[in-house]
Amino acid sequence: MAKRRNFYHRHPQRREKHYCEHQCEFDKCDVCHEKGELVEKVICSENVQRTAEFALPFTVEPGPAVTALMALLPNVTNAVVTPDYSGIQQEITVLRDKVIHFGYIPATIDVTGTVTGLPANPRIPIRILFQEHTDCPGVCPGDHVIESQPEIEAVLNEPLIGTGANGTSLNLLLFKAVIRSHLTIVRKGIERDGKICDLDYRRCDHTNNPGTINSPLNLSPNLGTTANMTPPTPPPAT
Repeated sequence: MAKRRNFYHRHPQRREKHYCEHQCEFDKCDVCHEKGELVEKVICSENVQRTAEFALPFTVEPGPAVTALMALLPNVTNAVVTPDYSGIQQEITVLRDKVIHFGYIPATIDVTGTVTGLPANPRIPIRILFQEHTDCPGVCPGDHVIESQPEIEAVLNEPLIGTGANGTSLNLLLFKAVIRSHLTIVRKGIERDGKICDLDYRRCDHTNNPGTINSPLNLSPNLGTTANMTPPTPPPAT
């Protein structure tokens, strides 16, 4: 069974000495040729916060502009966002020296009133996206990510139409949530005589190609309306 140890925390002043002298090139490193113990080394451990926002970060103050905008939806009394925190989806991408979170909170826009083409009081499903990158010096693609369960730390949830001391305002920042979790990045290696040999000694090599950011959306390109059109049936011969 593999053991997980944090050698950086135990000997922070001697971090580099836990690597093989020749960076684990198998034809030069005798540690890799002899039996050792499979361990997991903690490369990075950080608290992570990311923010999910819906709509635009401003409010239209009472006045003619609000009247004109509300005239576009004459039968709508209000709209609010209802998030589903239990359905949070995200993907994590490990790049050199950083970790990227990209995901979304599923939600609905709950409308009070009627919108043309929709049933009364519609609930419109949406995805509220979030993304954040965390600096983690020393991590590389291929390292293993362990993350705690995401927790909602703070929420702002306001109605689309609100009334204050000066009259009716149109609020375009409907929803904001701060999501918190703890991130730990580990790397497997072979330990012998206090030294660790990385199982993949080329994982941190520089490449000329940009990395790919993982996405939970799983979208396919839109091929247009003509892609699924059936050719018209020719008229019968006369």
